[in-house]
Amino acid sequence: MVMLSSLALTDALLCVVASGLAARSSFSVGYRMAFTFLAIPALLGFLKFSGIYPLETWHPLFTIFSACAALPLLAISVLKPESLVARRKQFAIIFLGIAMLLGLMISGLGKLRIYDQALALMSMLVMLLVLVKNGESKRAMGAGLMLVGSVLFVLKVGIPPWFLPGDWLHLGMALGLLLIAPSNLMSRAVLAK
Repeated sequence: MVMLSSLALTDALLCVVASGLAARSSFSVGYRMAFTFLAIPALLGFLKFSGIYPLETWHPLFTIFSACAALPLLAISVLKPESLVARRKQFAIIFLGIAMLLGLMISGLGKLRIYDQALALMSMLVMLLVLVKNGESKRAMGAGLMLVGSVLFVLKVGIPPWFLPGDWLHLGMALGLLLIAPSNLMSRAVLAK
């Protein structure tokens, strides 16, 4: 019997959560695309860390795309759900394309990983602050969990050999996404505009 690593298990959880949210037709296109681009690196991470199919270059690449494009798109969808980027497919695709290209050039080819990490942390921090200001405590807790998980990952906090720094990131993102996703009632109201 093969024992899966903690990273494979927590990445699988993140993939299931993000994929499930991406499949919800009641969410605006911005949410669905952001959740999709958060699910892809989680799936690739599960394949890599489980040893099923180690895609050494694809996982880091899509992690950069997730940090540089998906999290900023999620932030736009949370903070400005009525915006064209959050509601219209073509604007969301243009935003993702430009953000991913910049991430590839700066973090990937330029090897400045601080860019994608700072952009992801800033997206989560802005969501947290605005949601707290708006009194949306449940959704703010989601942004807070995402931020805490990311900070623990960046600081390389772990409980070896059971719990690695990446596990904080995966769990914080999975739980955070569940809480930050809009309720069906709110998302339908935004779609109706």
